[in-house]
Amino acid sequence: MQQSRVMVTGFEPFGAWTFNPSGEALGLIARDLPGALTLRLPVDHAAAAARIRAAVAEHRPQTLLLTGLMPDPVLRLETVARPGPLVPWAGGVRAGRWPFAASAAALGAHGLPLRLSADAGRYVCDTTYWAALGTEVPRVVFLHVPPLSPAWPLRRIARAVAICAAAA
Repeated sequence: MQQSRVMVTGFEPFGAWTFNPSGEALGLIARDLPGALTLRLPVDHAAAAARIRAAVAEHRPQTLLLTGLMPDPVLRLETVARPGPLVPWAGGVRAGRWPFAASAAALGAHGLPLRLSADAGRYVCDTTYWAALGTEVPRVVFLHVPPLSPAWPLRRIARAVAICAAAA
């Protein structure tokens, strides 16, 4: 069984988004976080949750930073997750296990705009985050990244994810 200190995930393209920077940045993130495991997830509630659980069981990371795309011009660090259609009877929320203030400070020190959010989108991002919080990984959070733009080239997105992970 291989152990990795940090695991970072992103998603494949979905819907009208033919390019998902959360998944495309994984190669660059691997350069910024030597030894980190990166994992690209399908945009499917059950499949993404199953892949997270399997990867955690196999690699036993101490830090799990999930990323996804949100059409917002700033980074969004999600403080809670909801179960969504995977387990609709469960109700409630699970709180992220993350040094939110340290991440906000680190990102701010690099001029990367961030806001804390209590709504991970009620889509696959939310249910994947909820599933990850059901594991024994000590530090788990979901970071939404903006779409590619002149203000947010892929390299800047990857750097933001690496800074957030390093703050944990």
